[in-house]
Amino acid sequence: MICVILGRGRHSALLEEWEQAAQAGAELVELRIDCLRKAPDLERILAKRHTPVVFTVRKGADGGLYRGDEDARLSMIRKAIVAGVDYVDLEMDTAQAIKRPKFAKTKRIVSYHNFQKMPEDLEYLAEKMRALDPDIVKIATVAHSVKEASRLLEFVREANKVCPTIGIAMGDLGSFTRILGTKYGAPYTYAGFNPERMFAPGLLLYQQLKREFFHDQIDHKTELYGVIGDPIGHSLSPIIHNTAFRHEGLNKVLVPFRIPADRLEESLNSLRWLGLKGISVTIPHKETVIPMLKTVDHTVETVKACNTMVHEHEGWVGHNTDITAAMECLEAVLKKVTPEVENPLMDKQVLILGAGGVARAIAAGLMQRGAGVALTARKDEKATKLAEELNCRSVPWTGRASTIIDILINCTPVGMHPEVDDSPVPVAAFRPGLIVFDTIYRPENTLFIKQALDRECMAITGVHMFVRQAALQYQYYTGHQAPEQLMYETVKRKLSAAQD
Repeated sequence: MICVILGRGRHSALLEEWEQAAQAGAELVELRIDCLRKAPDLERILAKRHTPVVFTVRKGADGGLYRGDEDARLSMIRKAIVAGVDYVDLEMDTAQAIKRPKFAKTKRIVSYHNFQKMPEDLEYLAEKMRALDPDIVKIATVAHSVKEASRLLEFVREANKVCPTIGIAMGDLGSFTRILGTKYGAPYTYAGFNPERMFAPGLLLYQQLKREFFHDQIDHKTELYGVIGDPIGHSLSPIIHNTAFRHEGLNKVLVPFRIPADRLEESLNSLRWLGLKGISVTIPHKETVIPMLKTVDHTVETVKACNTMVHEHEGWVGHNTDITAAMECLEAVLKKVTPEVENPLMDKQVLILGAGGVARAIAAGLMQRGAGVALTARKDEKATKLAEELNCRSVPWTGRASTIIDILINCTPVGMHPEVDDSPVPVAAFRPGLIVFDTIYRPENTLFIKQALDRECMAITGVHMFVRQAALQYQYYTGHQAPEQLMYETVKRKLSAAQD
């Protein structure tokens, strides 16, 4: 279950948002009474209860907005209990001051908040909280590493054997604890409702938990997968995989983990207890993860980069679906023109813009298929160095528009935010019939793609490549054919919603 946090400055706005949350499907809301700018009118607030409610008046010391008299705050909570609210949130000192009245139906959430550091002894803290007559224990504490967040979630698994316990590692390093707590017995998790009002670092939105993680379907049997990177909040891997998993009736969920570059091994080791079945790997870990793999396939050996990990036989096996996806996208376009040709990339002349990891992978794949590859980059020396490593040729950046080619591929970040009004080549580079491929997928229709289409080129967007590589990952994760059209439609909707 998801508890939606609501807090507004005016009574009317709070009540309106409560009704909206109920209409959106919320089963439980937390009313943050401390956000009200005027003295709370409990009779008005509780007159029409759209959902069960957690009543909270959070003090400033615990991350709230209440700055009034403490006796008045305690009196307000007691009145809410008399009014029969479903839950009250009581900080540890508040729980000592407010005892459970006889015959009271209101359940007690005894809570602890720490925005500075993770407590060393979580079990000792929980024992102190369990002595305060809770129905639910809630620990929300900042996490300065994935290791700390993982320790809190593992604690939740054990604590729920004793008493219903919610453990939240605040911050984006611990966002996975908000998704997975219920798998390990937590009675519910917390989510925001309005993106303009977020009440804690790392808080996810209600609709995100519902639509991207299918949170209400996660249970103790759910198999876990992950996507690792830094940054990771922009990743479309969770929504594309989770939509496919649930559409196919598979009890699996893929969760994002923000892992800083210098914490890869420590973080993955700390997550081992989760039993992750597979991991999608993105920047900056595609190369550095390789030493941690038990075996790799030929694609990883070729490009020295891994974007897919599958746990088999007590070890990780590495794959690279980027290279296969890129080749299949190009071959699909070429076969529309020459369907009779078995290897349509053979002898095609290709210019790749960029000299990073994606450029390396695509160049290696093209060369394996007999294409002639040239590299160019804004720093000529980088293109020259990579070309020497791959045994292909390089072209000066100033010559990128005059090189005679069949295929032009952008592997630079030009066209992404904040360079959305830029293209890596002048318009003169495009000629009718040229195949143009942009590996950027946010936005899908970059200026590079728009100019190519205006000049009657055949275009492949980064969305096509992203969906295809995800479909290949899905096959590794499940052993089933991926619902590729559904995955494509899911990504398109997500990108369209983000633009709106």
